[in-house]
Amino acid sequence: MANKLEFRQFWQQVMALTSANMRSRYRNTIAGFLWVVLNPLIMYSVQSFVFRKFLKIEVPNYSLFLLCGLLPWIFVVMSIDMITPVLDSSRELLKSFNISPFVLALAQVFDNFINFLFAFFLVLIPTWGMSDLSFTGIFFIPLALIFLVSGVIGMCFLLSVMQIFFKDVRFITSFVINILFFMTPIFYPVEYVPAEYRFLISYNPIFAMIEPFRYCIYDYDFNVLVFKLFKSGVVSVSFVAIAIIFWKRKRNEFFIKL
Repeated sequence: MANKLEFRQFWQQVMALTSANMRSRYRNTIAGFLWVVLNPLIMYSVQSFVFRKFLKIEVPNYSLFLLCGLLPWIFVVMSIDMITPVLDSSRELLKSFNISPFVLALAQVFDNFINFLFAFFLVLIPTWGMSDLSFTGIFFIPLALIFLVSGVIGMCFLLSVMQIFFKDVRFITSFVINILFFMTPIFYPVEYVPAEYRFLISYNPIFAMIEPFRYCIYDYDFNVLVFKLFKSGVVSVSFVAIAIIFWKRKRNEFFIKL
């Protein structure tokens, strides 16, 4: 009974903080919740135009191809950027109230995830509707989303806890993300990467969680999709497991460091 009550209180705190984060983000803004759509939509439109017209990337239905990678990438990057410092900047809150650090990280991920879902499907539906691609893969999107958000939760919580111990984590992750953007096949196909360098793509955990969306939406192939989902699931579970192990080992020291 006690565990059930604690579980209920945990999710009540997560939902309350998620709601508070969403309200505070758009308070006193003219466009309000529209910024959820405008930010990724503008970035998506500009990159689609530049890469298609200026760089002459010859990919059929390029707008849909870019959508499958860019919007999930934005979700991952925004989550890392916002959640890595969240525990460090919430020291007084953690000291003053009986609240789990995981609640703060999880609420921020859910806030970003809701924004991502809204923008993703708002752009996806008309873009996909104008194409003649298979709709079979749509049934696998929920599974791809589960692996993506689970992996992001594990990765971001790990980074936010590490930030308490190592103040350089935030700057290192920002630097690494900027490099990974160009080394991750988001705006270009994997085939554009020379064969001798493709191993770098294989060891990119963020791309492993994003790639299933491309096979769900753009290039559906059941056998390939199942393998990509399996790989995404392994990466996701690995991030969660590493985060749990690190937290258990550093939990007592974490509260001393606050």
